[in-house]
Amino acid sequence: MPQHRAVLVLTLAGLFSGAPDRVDAQTTTNPYFEFVMARRLEGQGDVAGALAALERAAAADPKSASIRAEIAGLEFRRNRRDEAEKAAREALALDEKNPDAHRILGFTYTNRVDAAPTRGAQPADLAANVREAISHLEIASASPASASDINVFLTLGRLYLRNGDGEKAVQALTRVVSLNPNFVQGRLSLSQAFSMTGDLEGAIESLAAIVDDEPRVAATLGQYLERAGRPREAADAYSKALEVTPTSRDIKFRLAASLFSAMAFAEAAEASAVGQREHPDDSRFPRLRARSLVEAGAPGRAIDVLEPVARANPTDNTVQFALADLYNGAGRFPEAEKLVRQVLTREPSNAGALNYLGYLLADRGQQLDEAIGLVKRALDLDPDNPSYLDSLGWAYYRRGDVSEAQKYLAPAADKLPKNSVIQDHMGDVFARLGRWQDALSAWTRALEGDGESINRAAIEKKVQDARGRIR
Repeated sequence: MPQHRAVLVLTLAGLFSGAPDRVDAQTTTNPYFEFVMARRLEGQGDVAGALAALERAAAADPKSASIRAEIAGLEFRRNRRDEAEKAAREALALDEKNPDAHRILGFTYTNRVDAAPTRGAQPADLAANVREAISHLEIASASPASASDINVFLTLGRLYLRNGDGEKAVQALTRVVSLNPNFVQGRLSLSQAFSMTGDLEGAIESLAAIVDDEPRVAATLGQYLERAGRPREAADAYSKALEVTPTSRDIKFRLAASLFSAMAFAEAAEASAVGQREHPDDSRFPRLRARSLVEAGAPGRAIDVLEPVARANPTDNTVQFALADLYNGAGRFPEAEKLVRQVLTREPSNAGALNYLGYLLADRGQQLDEAIGLVKRALDLDPDNPSYLDSLGWAYYRRGDVSEAQKYLAPAADKLPKNSVIQDHMGDVFARLGRWQDALSAWTRALEGDGESINRAAIEKKVQDARGRIR
């Protein structure tokens, strides 16, 4: 007998309930011989022969849990899941800690979890299967034999993610990545686990390590960079992602939006123009292109971009409102008002249009009674909307009814503390009431907020005035 063969047989001998003095290759009822023969036969593609050999081994050594676990593994690889589960449970009846049997049961329950959407499983059954899969795989993963079993740790990581246990998912998937640093699915899952725990830097690092060699992860990396407030780097990641999926409109839009967030407005306008040419049915691109042009100092070009889109899509309210914003910003108030009234003609109960027109009139100090009535109708449809509360409060303020203004603006300011426009309005109300310290606080919040649609210089002047009055 060759030396390596003898070592294998001696090693396997420890897996069985008894140990004969010698192994006789001619004795087909010898469990050790049959066990070794089964592995050889399976390796040669004779699965039926391998199973027959294992069954003979089990008959010869009925107390061996390892043989039953080996049968379970073979049945599982044959996709005979019921037979695999039966054999695994027989193994655990003989040895409740057998790691191979737990491994097979863990994978069996995982398959049920994965098949749940197509089988219409009830949520309670799905949750139970997740718990069962985890419990078995945790036992299997603790075995020294599983130390390098990447499938066990990857599957555990996936289950932990499904179960909302980010910390354990990070631990399991870190093991996966340590075993195979270039495993794309392992890195993607690990980044998801880091994200679940709130560790965006960990998620970014997980994917950044391989993105140059595996640009397939670039799109996901871009999303994490966006969430981490790193839009310029996100744009670079999306550019790399487009090398792999050059027709993806979603990635094209994310690229343009990231450039806009990075205040690279000229680049954002160009990226949006590309998206608009290649996806003319997607109004996101011309809307973002117009916003980029406004920020780049070309409001006239922005209007030129959006007007034909608005004419071609008269029922797309998002486009109509975007063009109304451009008209309003350019001082073309009648055209802005006309657009919004056209929306209301088509949809009299459109809360967004009611509020938009009401605020448009209030901000100009015109037709204030109508403005109040419009916004009240919007609030009837959406009573707790803080933007609508702000519009109503601002309409009352412009009409000179400061107490009513405060009644609506105060809850709006509480709900949206980072909204610069609402905080500016709140500051104006406090100033009219002579509450200068409160006004100063509100205007400070306006300057520290999102910064959208405010005149920063005007608010800074109000802050200076308030400080002078407080001294």
